[in-house]
Amino acid sequence: MMRALAALLLIAAAAQADDVDNENATAASSLNDVVEGLKDQIFADHVKGAPQTFREECAAFIAAVDWRENWIRCLLLWHLSLWVLFVFTRKNFPVQCGLFFGIAACVALAETLNGLCAKRWEKFATQNYFDERGVFAGIMLCAPLLALAFAMLLNFLVMASSMLVTVKRAEFRGKARELGAQAEAEAQAVPVPAVSERDERAYRRTNRKKGK
Repeated sequence: MMRALAALLLIAAAAQADDVDNENATAASSLNDVVEGLKDQIFADHVKGAPQTFREECAAFIAAVDWRENWIRCLLLWHLSLWVLFVFTRKNFPVQCGLFFGIAACVALAETLNGLCAKRWEKFATQNYFDERGVFAGIMLCAPLLALAFAMLLNFLVMASSMLVTVKRAEFRGKARELGAQAEAEAQAVPVPAVSERDERAYRRTNRKKGK
């Protein structure tokens, strides 16, 4: 009798535990649903508030940068000085080559420079512009340099075409001089027909008769 009663108590306790577990599982499922709903709402609000068009992204970037910082102004003046140097030396091939290779080196070292600035930004900036993706460095450093490098490539093409025209003109002038010298040499080399003594005497007699 006691064993049967104990068995019934165990069965009742197990059933109650199952009911509690079911209730806990239902509550946990409801909580997970609430959390997922909050996540979706937060993500939707974030996407809604983020820039959607290229113009909005540009406006957000301009608003995020403090253009009053001295190092940013120095960077802009440096870009401007490079463009001025390019314009005034556009016909000087050695200077253009040196400037082009210097720009290529700066672009190649942009990632390293971005990492160094990310570690020491507090020494010269009011906020950390240098993220891992290098968005700020790409826009403020690499983009103007690449635009200048493209302009220099176009200038190299213009210089090459102008040099080709100059070389062709010099070649045509050289050929014309050679042809003129050759024609003059051929004219001087034409043999003069020899006059025999008999023809010369006949010519003199004819002149005497005409004189009489």
